[in-house]
Formats: sequence, C-alpha cells, structure tokens
Amino acid sequence: MIARQSRAYRVARLAAAQKRTPETDRTLGILLAAIAGSLNAGGFLLLSQYTSHMTGHLSNMSGGLVFSNLIMLLDSLAAVTGFVLGAALSAAMIAWGQLNNSRLCYALPLGVQGVLLAALALITTLPDGVEHRIAIINVCFVMGLQNATITRISGARIRTSHATGLITDMGIEIGRSLYRLVAPRSGVVADTGRLWLYVQLVLAFIIGGILGAVGHGMIGWNFAIPPGLALIALALWSPRHKAREEGFA
Repeated sequence: MIARQSRAYRVARLAAAQKRTPETDRTLGILLAAIAGSLNAGGFLLLSQYTSHMTGHLSNMSGGLVFSNLIMLLDSLAAVTGFVLGAALSAAMIAWGQLNNSRLCYALPLGVQGVLLAALALITTLPDGVEHRIAIINVCFVMGLQNATITRISGARIRTSHATGLITDMGIEIGRSLYRLVAPRSGVVADTGRLWLYVQLVLAFIIGGILGAVGHGMIGWNFAIPPGLALIALALWSPRHKAREEGFA
C-alpha cells in the first residue's frame, strides 16, 4: 500500500511539484518528447510539413519575400506566430503559478496542451479552405506551449518539440568522451548523465514519431485524442493527489 502511494506521489509530482528533481523532469520530458514526435509525424502526413520546424518556416518567410509569394509568407508567418504565442502563454501561466505558489504552476500549461491536442479531432469539421491553416497554427501553438513549458520546468536542460539541440548536445558529450579516451590526462570529462538523458529524449521522439506516423495515417487527427486526454488527466489529477498525500504526511 505504501509503495503504491509512493508511486502515485511520484507521478503526481510530474505536474504539481515546483521544487523539481532531475528524475521528475526526465520522466515528464520523455513523455512530452514522445507526444511531440507523434504530433510532428502527424503534421507531416496531414499537413505536408514538420510543424515544430521553425527554422524551415523562417526560411519560407524569406523565400516568400524574395519570390513575392504572399501565401508562403503569410502561412509561415502564422506558423511562427502560433509557436511564439504558445511559448508566451506557457511562460505567463508558469509565472502566475510561481508568484501565487500554486500547484497549477505546471499543470495548467500541460492541461491546455491536452485540450488543444484533443481538439485537433474537430478540425476536420471546418471548411476545406480553413482547415489546413487552422491546423498548422494550432499544432505550432501546441509545440511552442510544450517546448516552453518543459524548458521552464527543467531550467533549460530539456527541450522536446525539436531534436536538433538534443542531437547537438549528444554530439558534444560524445566528443568529450572520445577526447578523454585519447587524452585521459587532459581533465576533459563528459557528463554521462546528460548524455543518457539526451539519448532517452531522442529515442522517445523517434518512438513517438513511429506511433504518430502509423496512428495519424490510419485515423487522422483523432490519433491526437489519447495523448491529449492523458495530459488533461495528469493536469487534473496531479495537484489534487499531491495535496492529499501531503495532507497525510
């Protein structure tokens, strides 16, 4: 019974703890990386573009200006704006939670992300001319919201919506490890803990992408409902359960 309560308490800390532990951040980061991988793969299948790839959208904006392609310019501008607004909303909600010492500090942005993911299933009811653009903006907003949330939670150690930074950091730690093998007296030391964290996040993103490619390919945006409901459940359950456990302590 005690062990079961302890496990439940650790799960509750994922969204309710303001004083974080590396293991709590790692677990939440892996979950969010898998969701991001799934959503990114779904975005490519259904929208023909990777929705977390802001570098590509910025390049498209430049191309739209050079080639006077107003549609390309506005579509990419909308995607970038959605990502930025999602990140801004996350930062504002977390700042409110921290100032008010609220258990909703991190649960709130996770819950909003869950609602927006589940709502993707309704996009197919929109008119054909609107559906595609609303979907891009919504998914980019979710990506910005998620990435800012885990960035703030982890103190900028973890990012989940795109893997370029993760793979770069992996390369840095691998390079330091290899250099230490060549020059063991150099004093260069690799952070194997961080390397293992990056490996786990990248694997989670890949596995999520595989599941997303299969799931979104089979049932479209409806595949975003399960992860959305999972985040909503986590956001609703964690603060209440953590408060109950603390009351018994």
